[in-house]
Amino acid sequence: MRILLAVPTFEHIQNEVFQSIYDLDKCGHEVDFKYITGHDCARARNIIADLAIGGGYDYVMMVDSDTVIPKDALKNLLDPADDIVLGCCPRKNTKKKEFPLSPVTCLDMKQSLTIDDLQGTDRIELNVGGCACVLIRTEVFYDLLYPYFKYDIRDDGSILSEDYYFCQMAISSGYKVWVDPRVKCGHLARYYQYE
Repeated sequence: MRILLAVPTFEHIQNEVFQSIYDLDKCGHEVDFKYITGHDCARARNIIADLAIGGGYDYVMMVDSDTVIPKDALKNLLDPADDIVLGCCPRKNTKKKEFPLSPVTCLDMKQSLTIDDLQGTDRIELNVGGCACVLIRTEVFYDLLYPYFKYDIRDDGSILSEDYYFCQMAISSGYKVWVDPRVKCGHLARYYQYE
């Protein structure tokens, strides 16, 4: 299987993040690394999606420039091989028991997940989720309108983030979005790190 592992960033990759990518168990798959810089996150993610399509990759794995991934992240994201699977990543500026995931909500769109929801190994189906660590089957992009990621300004002036936009568009096209509790990432410059 061919996988594009890419980092969307405006500036640079944190050293710890690069080390975790370097240490990643590739499980015998062909994994190519790309670093997309100088763009906002939405534009960088769209460039990565285009590279995955143009390069004939089976999957694209995106890791944010401040997200440390576990060595077995790819193995667990591929087991089972779903269309869109997020890793668990602490949300910005949260303490251990408070909403430890980068913004994710369960199917009822009201419940935010806490660390207590991440016991066991069963995946949880989501309505939206932050894509600090995500594995996407490249074929998903064939069914979505371009741009796949964009900041969506709502009528009330609020802004839907580029990853929420992607999740909502994918779900409206019939795909499911999952979070895998086995893939516990670290978020640099955040209060909480998974142990």
